[in-house]
Amino acid sequence: MRLDQLYYIVEVAQFKSISMVAERNYMSQPAISSSISKLELELGVTLFKRTNKGMVPTEIGKNVIEKAARIIDEIEEIKNITRNNAMKLTGDISIAVEPSFCNTIMVNILTTFKYKHPKINLMVKVGESNDILHDVLSGRADISINLKTEQYVKSGDIIIKKLFKDNLMVIAGKNSTIGGRRTISIEEALNQPVALYNTGYETRCGISQILHKYGNLKVAYRFDNLNIIEKVVGDGTCISFVPKMMINYYKGSDSINTILINNTGLEIEVIMVINKRHRISNIEKDLINTIKSLCQRCEFSD
Repeated sequence: MRLDQLYYIVEVAQFKSISMVAERNYMSQPAISSSISKLELELGVTLFKRTNKGMVPTEIGKNVIEKAARIIDEIEEIKNITRNNAMKLTGDISIAVEPSFCNTIMVNILTTFKYKHPKINLMVKVGESNDILHDVLSGRADISINLKTEQYVKSGDIIIKKLFKDNLMVIAGKNSTIGGRRTISIEEALNQPVALYNTGYETRCGISQILHKYGNLKVAYRFDNLNIIEKVVGDGTCISFVPKMMINYYKGSDSINTILINNTGLEIEVIMVINKRHRISNIEKDLINTIKSLCQRCEFSD
């Protein structure tokens, strides 16, 4: 029995997929399958069964995997004890973030965490909230920070931690017909051509789900790049909706003005999301603590 075999069976149980585990460990699928088969042969039991929902542990497999997870946790603790300081922590963390948060709260969080742990490899994917959910469920993202949407409420496979609440506001070109306004009604705003942020095939993005409660949208564009949205908005072609927390982000803009909604809240909820099957590592725990300490409006607790 080898330690890597224990890691593999724990990860296969988490992601229900040998191919996903192979991808995460930069190995071939046959190599992972062979390693697990050898462990099963050594133990004299079958650890997994194939179903239409993926690789599912057998009853005896559940017990073995539970013990393996405990052993791995103990090994991680031993590694931490033997490290002289946090500067030597190594590993990878993949984070998926909405662009509005990546350009604001995440800048300070990520730079602070990277300063504390320079050897940690941070991989950040920017995406739309509903598209990000697929990354969390598939294991491509360890942690996400995004809007709480209907899809997240319906999913039973994730842990949701509330960070804070905010409201949407309008951004418009300064030379557009409404560019000089300080406030606008939701009805007037919805009568304008709108640019929406989409990164996947989900056309019902998180922001459009909120706006549809107040009427139909005149969607002019769907882009997977916030910079392009800002360009067409700045040109006066259309408007867009962003969290009010970005008001300082646009304060110095030469082409974009921020406009508050004056007759409704357009409340949004910002959440942190983790896959229930994902075993949180010590470096991820430290990142979560960094988020909690630097996100001033953070509302969740352990």
